Formats: sequence, C-alpha cells, structure tokens
Amino acid sequence: MLRRSVIAITLTLSATGHAASSEGPPATEHGPASSAFPSHRFQLAPHRYPRGEIGVNFGLIQPIFAHGFNIAGEFRYQRLWLEYSHGQSLDYSACASMCLTSDERNAGLSVKSPYTTGFGVGFILIDDVWLGLEFKTHRYEVGAPSGDQVRYQTYSIGPVLGWRFFVVRGLYIDLYARYWPNIANTLPNGEWAVAASGDRPASTHQAHNLGVFANASIGWAFAL
Repeated sequence: MLRRSVIAITLTLSATGHAASSEGPPATEHGPASSAFPSHRFQLAPHRYPRGEIGVNFGLIQPIFAHGFNIAGEFRYQRLWLEYSHGQSLDYSACASMCLTSDERNAGLSVKSPYTTGFGVGFILIDDVWLGLEFKTHRYEVGAPSGDQVRYQTYSIGPVLGWRFFVVRGLYIDLYARYWPNIANTLPNGEWAVAASGDRPASTHQAHNLGVFANASIGWAFAL
C-alpha cells in the first residue's frame, strides 16, 4: 500500500514537472513591470493593457527649436490609445529655416504660437506602435517688419504614427510622424495682406500650416 502511494506521488510530480517545462519560461515583463534594461519587450503582436495604463510625457523638440514646451497625457486600455496634449509659448521664427515657409521667411514674418492643444485616438498595431487620428487647434500671432500684427486660429485633423520604447521601468521615449493639415482658420479668406516695409515688397500671408513633421518626447508610464 505504502509502495503504491509513493509511486503515485512520484508519477504526479513527474507529470506536473513535465507540464511546467513544456510551457516554457514565463514571458518577460514589459515596461513599468520590468526590472530589465531596457525594459522594452519587442514583439510582433500588439502589446495589450488589460488593466489600463497612464503615461505623462514632455516634448523634446519644442524646447530645442521653438523655445516652448509641450506636455501630453496618454491612456492605454487593451489596444486602445487616447491622448491629450498641450503646447505653450512656441516661437517658430526661432527655427525659421525648418519651421517657416519660404514666403514667410522672405516677408520677414515673426510667427509665434501662444498655444496649441487637442486630443487623439487610435489603436496599437504591432509591438508598441500605434496609428491614430488627432484633432488640434493652434493659436498664432504673426508680426510683419512694418509693425503690423495679426492673430488667428487654425484647426487641423490628421494622422499620427507613433512608437513607444521603454528604457528602464516606466521611463519611455515616444517617436512620432504626424500630418496636421489645416481644415479651417479664422483669417478672412484664409490670408492676410502684409504691407511693404523697407526693401520688402507687399505680400500675402496664408494661414500657417504645420503639415508633415516628426517629433519625440520622453515620459513615464504608470500601470493601473
């Protein structure tokens, strides 16, 4: 009797061990739950967040080129991605060669954006790559060499393709490719007549259009 019991226990333990080994080692944790460096776990399948996750990040490009700042909040649930972002005190004239059109540069215009704000919604495609649609409004203050100034609002709807890479724990870097075309603005007929000044002839300023651009941010994610 005792012998049969020992044999039964041995067979049970052996079967349990075989089942555990066939399942393989547990999957490496991703992001805030990981103690590895980097804490990103690459995979082709989309990362899912069944309990939800919140991230707060700050733009890296804005302070360097436009002398302003941008803060954004992200929420992920399963494959859903939601975002709200707000930029402040941006001076596109500070990066005129990249941020202004040739017409704006030739006219000697100063183009500033006191704020730009809006939200986005999308889905994770593969790994931590997401595709979304963003709805934005931008405030502009444009000054001419003559001293004239105009203020107006633009509105844009456009796609965003982003990828999040976890560096360590919840620290991450977001990389974006965006297209923000103007769909409406508050300039009469979408333009402003710029008076001649000095050796600069009169010209016409079209509502500033951000169009296609790339961006990057750094932030921290909190698992819910």
